[in-house]
Amino acid sequence: MAINITIDQQGIGLLQRRSAVVAKQLPFATSQALNSAAFSARDALKGASREVFDRPTTYIQNAWLVQKSTKTTLIAVVYPEARRRPYLKANILGGLRGTKPFEAKYFGQASGSVGNASRLIPAAINRNAQGNVSLSVLTRLSAKISTKGKGSVFIGTPAGGARPPGVYERTGTKRTGLRLRPLFVGKPSATYQRIFKIDEIGSKVVQRRFNEYLRTSLERAVASAR
Repeated sequence: MAINITIDQQGIGLLQRRSAVVAKQLPFATSQALNSAAFSARDALKGASREVFDRPTTYIQNAWLVQKSTKTTLIAVVYPEARRRPYLKANILGGLRGTKPFEAKYFGQASGSVGNASRLIPAAINRNAQGNVSLSVLTRLSAKISTKGKGSVFIGTPAGGARPPGVYERTGTKRTGLRLRPLFVGKPSATYQRIFKIDEIGSKVVQRRFNEYLRTSLERAVASAR
C-alpha cells in the first residue's frame, strides 16, 4: 500500500556513454528528481484526501511519508505512517473494513448478546466537525458501560427483538421510565469501495513532473561539477 517511484536504468547506461560528466552526475541527479517527484506525490495525496473523504482530519491528510531515494537505490517510496495505515487501508484497497480498537473493546464489554455484529455505526451520538466520534466521547462512554441508572450505557440487544444490537444510553427518569437511546448500531460487516486510488494519483504526478525535475537536477549537478 505504497507508491514506488523509480526509473528504467537501461536509459541511464545510454546517457552515461555520451558524456563523462553527465555519467558521473546522472545517478545523483536522477535520485534528486525521484525525491522531488515523491514529495510532489505526497502533496497530491494530501490534496486528494480532501476530495475523496468527507471532512478528513489533518491526522489523515498528513498520513503520508517519503522514503527518499539514493543514487545507488534509485527508488523513492511514498507510504502511509504505520499508525494511520489502518484508517486508510480499506479505502485504498477496498473490501471489508477491519475492526477498530474501540469496537473490539466495546463488544468485549457487552452485557447482552450482540449476535454476529462486529462493527459499530454511529447513530444518536455527538460527532466532531469531521463527522467522527472523538476519543474523549468514547472514553466517557467506556466509564459508563455496565453501570446502572440514567446516563449508563448498555451494550447488547435490547429486549423485545425489535431493535438491533448496539451501544445504548439509558435516558429518562425512574418516574417517567428509563429508555434506551441508540448511540451506535451493530452491523456484521462494513464494506468499503476502493475510492482512494493512490497509484493513479502517483502516476499522474510522475508523468507530469518527473522529466522536468530530472532536467533541472541534471543541469544543476553538471554545473556544480565544472
